[in-house]
Amino acid sequence: SGDLTPNDLSVPTPASGTGAIGERFAATSSIDVVAVAKKFFSTHPDRYDQVLIWTDQPLIQDAFAYEVTVANEIRGIGQDVYNQAADFGSAGQLRSVVVMDWLGKYPDNPTSKFLGENNTLSVMGQEVGHRWLAYMDFRDHTGVKSDALLGRDLAHWSFFFNSDASVMEGNEISDLGGGQFKTTDAVRRYSRLDQYAMGLIPASSVPAMFYVESPNSSHTRADAPQIGVTFSGTRRDFLIDDVIAVNGTRSPSSAESPR
Repeated sequence: SGDLTPNDLSVPTPASGTGAIGERFAATSSIDVVAVAKKFFSTHPDRYDQVLIWTDQPLIQDAFAYEVTVANEIRGIGQDVYNQAADFGSAGQLRSVVVMDWLGKYPDNPTSKFLGENNTLSVMGQEVGHRWLAYMDFRDHTGVKSDALLGRDLAHWSFFFNSDASVMEGNEISDLGGGQFKTTDAVRRYSRLDQYAMGLIPASSVPAMFYVESPNSSHTRADAPQIGVTFSGTRRDFLIDDVIAVNGTRSPSSAESPR
């Protein structure tokens, strides 16, 4: 997962296995996330679920910021179950490492808009959120498994998904009637679907949702959120039951998940 410019590349969530995540030799400065994590845990107790790294110089070449999920035990969120925490110096608590990159490229005010519709808080919210999001397929109106909710790299919400202005992208979309739609907000919060995947609320607290099928738009589903875009298409409603039908019930449940 990773991301936050329309033309960047993401760092994928590692697949199950015990091998090294990667090694790179380059003339430019870069960051060894594994080494940084090991150094951190050499002086800090192993009780951190996530570690966020800010740097004093630009180091990321192919993304704005990115996240690496190092372990996942949760079922029902579209991710494999695996554990590479030991490679990062953790005996088992660590789940994710986020690289925010150079502090100087962020505005002094963390709520100032500066990267499309984003601000510093939404960037951080998205990268932290990649530990759980957004990877879930669902059952569409024909009863078939679909990835239509997913956008860029199949790790963010689709531009045409009414994501309640999730920091995981998509948009808040207003249904104008007659097959016409308009994006009205973006990267504002974790949606109810997000919160379900994060283990914060039960499935019963997730309302009905919709996305727009076959949109007539210059945008693609992989595009970054943008407020004020109008387009036409077919509204398709679905329920959390349709997500569970493909991914299974989230386990552990919200009643059992750690806080």
